[in-house]
Amino acid sequence: MIRFPELESLGLRVAAMTERGDGDCRTAGPGSPREACCAALGVPPESLVCGQQVHGITLAVAGEDERGRGALGHDTALPATDGLLTALAGLPLAVFIADCVPVFLFAPDAGAAGLVHAGRQGTRENIVGRAVRLLCERLGAAPGGVHALIGPSAGPTRYEVSETLAGDWAEAALPCRDRLLNLWETNRRQLHAAGVPDHQVHLAGICTIEDGRFFSYRRGDLTSRNMALLMI
Repeated sequence: MIRFPELESLGLRVAAMTERGDGDCRTAGPGSPREACCAALGVPPESLVCGQQVHGITLAVAGEDERGRGALGHDTALPATDGLLTALAGLPLAVFIADCVPVFLFAPDAGAAGLVHAGRQGTRENIVGRAVRLLCERLGAAPGGVHALIGPSAGPTRYEVSETLAGDWAEAALPCRDRLLNLWETNRRQLHAAGVPDHQVHLAGICTIEDGRFFSYRRGDLTSRNMALLMI
C-alpha cells in the first residue's frame, strides 16, 4: 500500500492506494482484502462509500445526496457514479482502479475532499473539471484552494488505443502521441482549466501497466482491482 504525503501533510487523514500484494479489493465482506486494508489505514470499512463505476461523469456528494444516505454498507455502491465528494470528517471514499486514473482532491480551507475515477471516457468528458466545480458549488471550496493528486494509472508511454480512438483524442486537442494517450497530462490540464494552481497538482508518475506492483487490466488483470481511498 502506498500513501500520498502531498495531501496527508495538508491535513487529509487518509490518501492511499493499495497494491497487488494487498490483494484484490474489489470484493467486500468480512475477511476480505478490502476490509484488511481499511483496518490497516484506520478506516471503518462499514462506512466506506463507493460508486458503481461505469466510466461516466456522474458525481455524488456522499452524506448529502439523498441517494447517498443509505449507501454506506459493504456491498452497496451508488448507482452509475464515478466521482465522490464529501465534507464529512471520518467518511471514507473509495474508487477501484486497474489502469484508470484515480484523482484525489482536497480543499483544506473548506474541509472538503473528493475522489474521482477518471478512465479514458471520463477523462475525455472532463470529469475532474466537473468535480472541482461541484466541490466549489456544493461544499464551499475555492478553485485556488484545491490541491490534487493524479494517482498511479496507465502512463503516457504505454496506454495505446485504436487509431479511431486516438484520432478522436487528437481532434479534441487532447495530448497524445500517435496512438498513445496521455491521461495524466489531460487531467492536469483540466484541473488547471478549472482553476487549480499548477503547483498544487501532484503527479504520482507511476504507470500501472509497467509497474508490477499494481493490478493492470492491460496486463491481464481483468477483474482484480487496486483501491484508492480518501478520508478527511
